[in-house]
Amino acid sequence: MDSTEPDMPGDFGAISVPLDIAGSPCGPLCGTRFAVKENIEVAGTVSSNGNPVWAASHPPAALNAPVIDRLLAAGGRLVGKAHMDEMAYSLLGANAHYGTPVNPAAKDRHPGGSSSGPAAAVAAGFADFALGTDTAGSCRAPAAFCGIYGFRPSWGAVSLCGAVPLAPTLDTIGWFARDLNTLALVSGILLPNDVGPVAENNAITLPEAFAGAEPALIEASTPALAALHEHCAIREILLGEEFWSEALAHFRNLQAFEVWEAHGTWVKANKPQFGPGVKERFEFAASVSLEAKRAADVFRAEARKKVDSLFEDAACFVLPTAPFAAPLLSASAAELDSKRRQMVRLFLLASFFGLPQVSIPLRTPGAPLALSLTGRRWADRALLQFARHVPASLGEAAHL
Repeated sequence: MDSTEPDMPGDFGAISVPLDIAGSPCGPLCGTRFAVKENIEVAGTVSSNGNPVWAASHPPAALNAPVIDRLLAAGGRLVGKAHMDEMAYSLLGANAHYGTPVNPAAKDRHPGGSSSGPAAAVAAGFADFALGTDTAGSCRAPAAFCGIYGFRPSWGAVSLCGAVPLAPTLDTIGWFARDLNTLALVSGILLPNDVGPVAENNAITLPEAFAGAEPALIEASTPALAALHEHCAIREILLGEEFWSEALAHFRNLQAFEVWEAHGTWVKANKPQFGPGVKERFEFAASVSLEAKRAADVFRAEARKKVDSLFEDAACFVLPTAPFAAPLLSASAAELDSKRRQMVRLFLLASFFGLPQVSIPLRTPGAPLALSLTGRRWADRALLQFARHVPASLGEAAHL
């Protein structure tokens, strides 16, 4: 666990509200600092949700989110709230109202979002760990792009009380750290015990997930996959292009329908001026029919049976976190939209089916890249233990 002072100046534009809230004088997190995403409530502060109209139309929180109280009780020190993408409805880290946190690992590239500030704060050394939220990849994208560890737990494993919703059947609290020990320490405080045994001697690779990956990612993944081969048998499974394309279409509809259910009334009453991309996504969300949502529910229920059955003799899926390095800040809107769609295609596997996923940074000579392990639902602790078979020398602190 790294609790040293940051060796880089400032917080890289990550922190929206500096805080200094001491936790318990004793506990497993004593001596650590953490930050939380803007959409997680801290008593006495307004959760802006990445939008100034939202901030102006909501009062300060009366209480901390329970997840924060648990970390304070374990000895952590809360050092700030952190910026996020507008309404948590993006994956790049840009915010038309509050700016874009600097990616400490690649200053000319996007930091990833929507948990951009928490990831940047950890990557910069301003915090030892940070909380974000993850609906469709909002912890996994910034973890991959900033070269740090990121974790999305099983859906429902951690209380979302005190967090602004986006799409409730997809939303989770997630967290970041620069090393796996710290990630596991936080996980030990926040996660429930696992349910059922895990087949630790087998893993599954998904060739379709690697098909569109940058050559640099394939190269960087090779030593990690070799390390896993030494520990367990790895077999390839093809889910089929029909699965991926149908899942993407249904996931997009379900997420959008739930977003409009959560925020449509507020949008109509307050008429906020959303930034590029977010504006179009809310327009789409308003158009998704109940029939489309019901079709997505049916698809998810049937597809989940197929996905769950694969874990009967396998500990996890192995796949890229994102198929490429963070897009350049100079990338066109069309390029960014294309990359966002590619990312959602991979992220939906955990998001749609409520699975835990850990993003592991890979050592590269250039911009950060990451490999992911996606585990069985309610086997989060086993997944993090399995992640230790990817040697820390391949990724840990690779870009500090």
